[in-house]
Amino acid sequence: MKGEVTTIKVRYNSGGTRIARRITISKYIKLEELEYKIRERFDVSLDKRIEIYYLDDEGDHIAITFEEELALALESPNALTLELVVKPKIIDAFYTYPKVSKGSPGDITEVLVEDQWLTIPSATRNDTKAWGTHIYTGDSDLVKALVHTEKIELTDLPPRYNVIATLRFLPGCIKYIGSTSQGITTLNYGPYDLSYVIEDVRTVPL
Repeated sequence: MKGEVTTIKVRYNSGGTRIARRITISKYIKLEELEYKIRERFDVSLDKRIEIYYLDDEGDHIAITFEEELALALESPNALTLELVVKPKIIDAFYTYPKVSKGSPGDITEVLVEDQWLTIPSATRNDTKAWGTHIYTGDSDLVKALVHTEKIELTDLPPRYNVIATLRFLPGCIKYIGSTSQGITTLNYGPYDLSYVIEDVRTVPL
């Protein structure tokens, strides 16, 4: 078990003051989990956008935007130091499900999912698909992804609220690994040229 975890240092410039914290993580941590831990340790709210960088052997700052980059950073034989950059969250587009257009890597999109789509029958439809786990292909069905990531729980009947999901588009991955969660099975795929992660979910009462 000892070899399965590692301690990293995260540095953050806040108001002209540099703050550094050490965080113990699994060597197999997902990017979404790492971002959550960093937000928690530095008290960065979800209405802010965060960027994570590490310094490679040549002294370059490398942005960590998808799983392969994080895995490469964690494979470094040296103690890993990350730089945290916090920026205002800029919404590049707003859509209403199921009419969701793909963004470009780095874009942040908000999607309104109305209550009629927030049911188990809707999420388990055979004519919609999702590929990946935590990070999904850019054309993955959003309702399936929301349930699969355990961001929402559904019943057979529509709830008394709508959902607004915040998606961040990322570069494509070489491989996406499917899995089963909350009754939703996602599929393996790859390579694909665009990915997304669900950064935030909020409910809007009817």
